[in-house]
Amino acid sequence: MNTRQYDYILAVAELKNFGEAAEKCFITQSTLSTMIKRFEDEIGISLFDRKTKPITITKEGKLIIEQLKIIRREIKTLDELVLHTKGELSGELNIGVIPTVAPYLLPLFLGEFSKSYPKVNIIVEEMTTIDIQKSLKNGAIDVGIGAIPLNDNELIEKELYQEPFLLFDCHSQNVEEVVLLDNIDFSHLFLLEEGHCLRTQVEQICQLSKNKHTKINNLQFKTGSIDSLIRFTKANKGITLLPYLATLDLNKKDKKRLASFFNPSPVRAVGLITHQNFVKKKLLGNLAKVISKNIEKILLKDSENKVISPNE
Repeated sequence: MNTRQYDYILAVAELKNFGEAAEKCFITQSTLSTMIKRFEDEIGISLFDRKTKPITITKEGKLIIEQLKIIRREIKTLDELVLHTKGELSGELNIGVIPTVAPYLLPLFLGEFSKSYPKVNIIVEEMTTIDIQKSLKNGAIDVGIGAIPLNDNELIEKELYQEPFLLFDCHSQNVEEVVLLDNIDFSHLFLLEEGHCLRTQVEQICQLSKNKHTKINNLQFKTGSIDSLIRFTKANKGITLLPYLATLDLNKKDKKRLASFFNPSPVRAVGLITHQNFVKKKLLGNLAKVISKNIEKILLKDSENKVISPNE
């Protein structure tokens, strides 16, 4: 057995296709197939059913592959620990960011951060919260950026900032600058589709049941994009709740449709998320610093948690 075989097996397990797995591993399909077959012969267990399309994992293979994921993650941790011990900031840093944060936060810090570490290959991918949790545990990514807390014992969270929600009201004729949450007409509320943490947060804020939201008579809408949510809300004269950063690029006309909330203003906490075995502590600390420095220029915060005015 060797670690390259682990990579080949895990690639096939992910892609369910030997050809695509070979391309991902930068080898020929025949070489990949031979190496995996050699591994199977050595342990006496078939990992894949090659007769099915797409390829499926055997019952015994699932157990082996789950263990290989753990072993591969530990090997990666060892490699990172060696570099960290030497004080070398190099290698890869894979970051998963939830879609309701990525387009607004990444432009604020990513360019500066990448220039500061030219020897670190930074790979960023938009992912749902659930996918971030899974990817951190199987070693596919190093760091997640998303809404916290997740209440996951295997993961460690570091809060970066708290972001207020604003009401985007395209239903009322006159929009007040500051509103009470209890006075909102939720029958015209639109939300993101299931699986996005922002939807869950808004539901919790409004204490809505699942059969009451995103309905205007016979109209329902599902999207994973805040931009699409804004457009749809405008087109159908509805309302929605938006995180503060998502409102900064609205035009003047749309900004007049924004309202902040009387204290206590509803907020979401956004933080860095890592596996408990993550060893690149210095790199993580520097990432947190550069994000915090740039986000503080944007968010208006004080010790009294004052309401942010959309006109400021």
